[in-house]
Amino acid sequence: MDRELAQFMELLDEELRKISCPECVKCGWCCRQTVCYYGEWDYEKHQCKFLTEDNLCAKHDEIVAYEQQLGLNPGLFGSGCCVNFMNPYRLRIIKSRQGGCCKDNEANG
Repeated sequence: MDRELAQFMELLDEELRKISCPECVKCGWCCRQTVCYYGEWDYEKHQCKFLTEDNLCAKHDEIVAYEQQLGLNPGLFGSGCCVNFMNPYRLRIIKSRQGGCCKDNEANG
């Protein structure tokens, strides 16, 4: 039984390491909803204070380096979009990529 449990746990670990979220389109929605472990909330802008004008994280390189040092896999970045359901910014960007309403940089305005 211990062997079966060990095999199951290995399989579970492999499955959990797979990226199961859809691609991040860098819409900034998640950083406008709440902060991650590394963020700080800007109460005037109603978003993380590290979210840049082009919807990137100003602390990206610092966070990636820190998580690599810890051996985290997957880390905060690269695991996909975890707030994709009914996300209007994401939907606009995807639509624009498919020849829809607007250009990527106009999707959040």
